Amino acid sequence: MADREAIIAAALGIGFARLTMPAVAERLGISHSTLYRYFPSRDALAAAAADHAVDAIEWPEPEDDWRAFLTATAWAHWQLFATRPGLAQEITALRLTGPGLVGRENRTGVALLGYGFSAEDSVLIMDMLAELVTQAFLAVLPQGSGGSGSGDGPGGGPDDGAAAAIEAVRERRRELLGPWMHTFDPRLRGVLADAVAGSPAAWFERKLDLFLDGVAGRRR
Repeated sequence: MADREAIIAAALGIGFARLTMPAVAERLGISHSTLYRYFPSRDALAAAAADHAVDAIEWPEPEDDWRAFLTATAWAHWQLFATRPGLAQEITALRLTGPGLVGRENRTGVALLGYGFSAEDSVLIMDMLAELVTQAFLAVLPQGSGGSGSGDGPGGGPDDGAAAAIEAVRERRRELLGPWMHTFDPRLRGVLADAVAGSPAAWFERKLDLFLDGVAGRRR
């Protein structure tokens, strides 16, 4: 007899991109009616799976350096989306709301208040930081499972589903910009070519630095 944890584990094994109630029922060898005893809909199950994925990530604790905290938070978000393909699309489509996601954002906002940012700026920063990471994974609709790798950023190398997700980001960027590269001003073309051909994590790191430079001017 499947229980709530087994159902969530099955959903994560299938992956957000391919998650359906019939797929979970088939994976567990149970009836649809059993699933609906625990989750009223596919989206409710996806929200619970997302919270499980969020809780599995090692999130930074605030210390003295606000910039180091936000940088580590950004890379934790990166790892979350790299290891759970399809989650970025779920969140952006506003199909997911759960205590794990909400609690994580609240803790980031409270930490920013402690660093001396205003309440308004704290909300703006935590929202923009999450969007910055999410945007990196939105262009690709993953075809694989949830993955279990460590991502392509500081602290770990790509592995399994995470490596596939990172490569999908790179390939999609090539598809979107490659055919148009010749139309850009020559002064921009080289930089864009490096961004398209290079590591998505390296390009994200540069964008993150630019964002944090702007945030620095908002601190009281």
